[in-house]
Amino acid sequence: MKKIKTIIISAFFIFSGMTTFAQGGGIWNFQWDMGFGTGNTQNFISAPSFRGMSIEGRGFVTEHITIGGRFGWQTFYKDYGKVTRTHGTQTITGYNKKYINAMPLMATAHYYFTTSKIYSYVGLGIGTYYMDIRDQMGIYYIPDKYWHFGLSPDIGVVVPIGHNVGLTGNIRYNYAVKTKNSESQSWIGIGLGLSYTF
Repeated sequence: MKKIKTIIISAFFIFSGMTTFAQGGGIWNFQWDMGFGTGNTQNFISAPSFRGMSIEGRGFVTEHITIGGRFGWQTFYKDYGKVTRTHGTQTITGYNKKYINAMPLMATAHYYFTTSKIYSYVGLGIGTYYMDIRDQMGIYYIPDKYWHFGLSPDIGVVVPIGHNVGLTGNIRYNYAVKTKNSESQSWIGIGLGLSYTF
């Protein structure tokens, strides 16, 4: 619980600080995120995730460049039913469930290409992922909770639908680097949501 409070407080300061640097207004994005595992993430949980969200604030420092911050939460889950595992001379049978709760906390920079109707952009997030990974067998589980350095390049579009409001969509590659005690994790995220310009 203490770690989650730290994440939320850190996200607040990143978003608050973002407006200090903004010279020409900014953008808030509120998104529903879907995740499709790659690498170790896909090997651990083969099912995609449709339980994700993110909030991102960006401030314009030039006409085309923003800096800001993003906080999100992506949950991967799969129930494998009753399974039997053998480790050495020991055999265990039980109901197996696997979870990954990933919370990115990123500083971001984006470049906006503009047209008459659609705004497209490319960007990069640099920061940390808090990964809470569980492999549960019956009432027992193996915990894996670590902070990972991470990167998240993305591309996206904003389609205006009203005064200061638009529909936003993006594709993001999330990569949490391997630590001393935990494997790297990665997934492709597809985000859909609303964008508010101030």
